Amino acid sequence: MAVVKVGQVKSTLTKAVRYITNPEKTDGYRLVSTTTGRRADDAQGIANVYLRNIGRAKGGAGRKGAVLAEHIIQSFDPADDITPEQAHSLGIRFVHEIVGEEYDFTIATHTDRHHIHNHILLCPNSNLTHRNIKPYKVLGQWREASDRLCRENGLHTITPKPVRHPAPQIGELNASADGRNIKDMVRTAIGRACQEAHSFDEFRSLLSGLGVNVSVRGRHLTYTVTASGRRFRDVRLGVGCGEQEVMGRIGRRTMNMFTFDRTLVANRDSTGVRVWLPGSGRKLMLAIPANRIVRDGRTFRAYLARDVRQVLTGPDGVYARTVDCDGLYEWFAKPKVRLEDYACRRLSPSDLRGLGSRAIVTALACDRLHESLDELHAISRVVDHHTTRREALDRLAGKVESGETKMRELVVAIAVARDQGGSTEHLERELDAVRKTTGMNADEAMALRRILERDRNARSRGNGPVRPNRPRRRAT
Repeated sequence: MAVVKVGQVKSTLTKAVRYITNPEKTDGYRLVSTTTGRRADDAQGIANVYLRNIGRAKGGAGRKGAVLAEHIIQSFDPADDITPEQAHSLGIRFVHEIVGEEYDFTIATHTDRHHIHNHILLCPNSNLTHRNIKPYKVLGQWREASDRLCRENGLHTITPKPVRHPAPQIGELNASADGRNIKDMVRTAIGRACQEAHSFDEFRSLLSGLGVNVSVRGRHLTYTVTASGRRFRDVRLGVGCGEQEVMGRIGRRTMNMFTFDRTLVANRDSTGVRVWLPGSGRKLMLAIPANRIVRDGRTFRAYLARDVRQVLTGPDGVYARTVDCDGLYEWFAKPKVRLEDYACRRLSPSDLRGLGSRAIVTALACDRLHESLDELHAISRVVDHHTTRREALDRLAGKVESGETKMRELVVAIAVARDQGGSTEHLERELDAVRKTTGMNADEAMALRRILERDRNARSRGNGPVRPNRPRRRAT
């Protein structure tokens, strides 16, 4: 059987590298490979590359509880007829499949035990986005990838034991007895709760009665199915399940979101809050109904109808003036466009099922080439429009923001049409089309963002802007 386990290195990174690359366990470093560009016997150099990458992330390696490396162990059944070289090659293919070339890694195959196994130290910080990987979210996919590679090479895998879930207590979210997808059940419950609720607290209570608990985590909602304990983040459930869309469906209007800290709250009661407008010198106030507010600790998020003019008052509560809802962004920070929510993850591990080793390597190379082509297309459009990269990125961000607003409008329109018993087929087709266009614009924006980030990193190292490699001229 092949087993994949994951641990974390939070201190003594150099010692961990020395342990896995121990020449007595790896046939004199012969069974050690690393993408750091350092020699296999240079444990300190390998560790320094990891630490330099982690330093680019927020807080760097010095923050409390920082993970310095993900320690993956891939073990093989002693009964399997596998050589150390085959195990090492399989381990390299495995790590390339789960992270591509986005993360640096060091792999060492140990032969000192009765079973051959691979130790993989994975740098947790992406070379592309500088964000940390979260193994607990993808461990199941990693194990599936390892099992698939083992099956392709005639090795044993673990036969999963059936998981017994507690008997469900509600009919609407029955444990898929009729074969329906659990995500569809959650979406149905969200729709029903939105139809009857008039505030977020009411939505939360109604949803709980349908067997789903909802919690606010930053700008995202997490839905937990009471019967099974399964959790789904709003972005995994699709358009219409995020906080802003839910508030729009509750009010049956397209909403603008405004975020403020509790220090701006002048007074608060059961009907709502009165908020000082930031930057007004405490001369202007805005009254926000309680049913338009979602609270997350110190942070309040208000959702106001986009087509309704807002009344501003002075400190004494006397009318001062009215402004368009969009006009409130003169005082409140405008939400950033979350391009990542729309960028497509083009190649998932499941797409490689059944392919041979050469085909897997080719598929991964094609995926990286696809991203390079995205960047080339993005640069060509910059040239065509005679703009700078930053101007082009701002233009694309505007298109994505417009697409996001249009999607919210369509989500509300679909909710209203369903309330009235009308057909929503044409609205759903339009929503799919807008989502596709917005996703394409987001892909292009993400490509430009990668280019700008590489240029910025190069300048910070004093190397100047990154230039494309030119083919070398052959000597004549």
